[in-house]
Amino acid sequence: MKEALRHILVLGDQLNRSVEPLVSAVPESSRVLMIESAALAGALPHHKQKLVLVFSAMRHFARELEADGFEVDYRQCEDFEDGVVEYLSDYDGATLEVMRPTDWGYEERLREAADAAGGSLEVVDNGLWLTADEDFDSWAEDRKSLRLEYFYREERKRRGWLMEGDEPAGGEWNYDKKNRETPDDGHDFPDPPRFEPDELTQSVMEEVEERFPDHFGDLEDFAWPVTRDDALEALNDFVENRLAGFGPYEDAIVDEEPILYHSLLSVPLNLGLLTAEDVCERALERWREGDDVPIQSIEGFIRQILGWREFMRHIYRMKMPEIREANGLGHDLSLPGAYWGGKTDMRCIQRSVGQLQRTGHTHHIQRLMILGNFALIARVDPRELNEWFLGCYVDALDWVVTPNVMGMSQFADLGSFTSKPYAASANYVNKMSDYCGECRYDPKQSVGADACPLNSLYWAFIDHHAERWSSNHRMALMLRNWERREEEDRSEILAKAETVREALADGGV
Repeated sequence: MKEALRHILVLGDQLNRSVEPLVSAVPESSRVLMIESAALAGALPHHKQKLVLVFSAMRHFARELEADGFEVDYRQCEDFEDGVVEYLSDYDGATLEVMRPTDWGYEERLREAADAAGGSLEVVDNGLWLTADEDFDSWAEDRKSLRLEYFYREERKRRGWLMEGDEPAGGEWNYDKKNRETPDDGHDFPDPPRFEPDELTQSVMEEVEERFPDHFGDLEDFAWPVTRDDALEALNDFVENRLAGFGPYEDAIVDEEPILYHSLLSVPLNLGLLTAEDVCERALERWREGDDVPIQSIEGFIRQILGWREFMRHIYRMKMPEIREANGLGHDLSLPGAYWGGKTDMRCIQRSVGQLQRTGHTHHIQRLMILGNFALIARVDPRELNEWFLGCYVDALDWVVTPNVMGMSQFADLGSFTSKPYAASANYVNKMSDYCGECRYDPKQSVGADACPLNSLYWAFIDHHAERWSSNHRMALMLRNWERREEEDRSEILAKAETVREALADGGV
């Protein structure tokens, strides 16, 4: 008896054959559907490298499936749902199998499209994640607040990662305090591998330039992994050459070194080319091999994957769609033009945006404490910033960007899973980076023509929300420091901040 034909939909962030439904699929009795949506690509001015990355990775994956005998129906449609309806209309009453989408609302949209075509949708668990929904929900039940640290500890115990019996390896759960070093001048950072565009990727680059010429970003430096083999090479290079130095310098910013010891693995992870288990197990294996990888490096890395990445996914799942529209602080300034490459004399913003324009990537401290912090203390509408992050980063997906921007970075949800806003003056930037040395603004001044805008904006942010910070134990100290200043000094600083905000509204500083 001939086996019934299986119809399998593969989404652009699920390019992996080691999990269902593809892992059990047999080429002779399976047909794979993949869809590129022009509407999704054009919904935001997505970085050109992001579009090339996703389209190229999808097309390479389709080609690999075909080489292994699968029939792949690869469609380029205006709307994603149109592709589903058109496909199922050719198969009366067929069931389309798909791994559960992570981005909010997609499962419902797919189900509606399948129903419209007279078919049905069968959703299987998303095997790319380390923690099941029910496990997180059980942990979160009856908790007054959700905090990463406690979730992370439970996951360490459950998996036995970095554990010595019931105790954490090295005696500490968190080595973050050891991971705030800045490198000496002339420090030799290892170069990450570059994946030069093959013929298929080059054709996608030409297509993107033609279809989306006005989108943000450049394509000249495109060198991202677009296949699983590339992704495994990137993973192995990181654990062999950069994992050891990752911890101590993970919060540092060096002007001419965009990568430092960061892994860049969010890109293949967020495409599904690697699983979180692939990444963590390989890093742990490398740590166990010898004593050259310090505990603060392996712990800091595992915390980012097993801890923060998993935690953010569940926060997103629980708090959508409300968190996307949150603006609890009532911030209303439009996103400054400097974020789109407009002129600014602030070297930290100029260099971070310039790097983003060239590569589609900056590391997490540039995102949080440069680009996010500036928007926060300038009181930019967080919803505009969220859309900017979604469009401009190559590794951006809604599930990761929205909770990180709206919750962690902009405190727009008023602390549903964080205890304080990540706000800082120029002192932080001067301490953790080398941007300030060649900047025309003085990081030690708050007023005057040469004063760094971060300083007046920071104190104005504290003042503007003084009532709220008075009851926040992590912000109350800074509020008291502000209130101890002479009234004349405070007035001068607030006037300077208002001048800066007006300049930002008019085009830049």
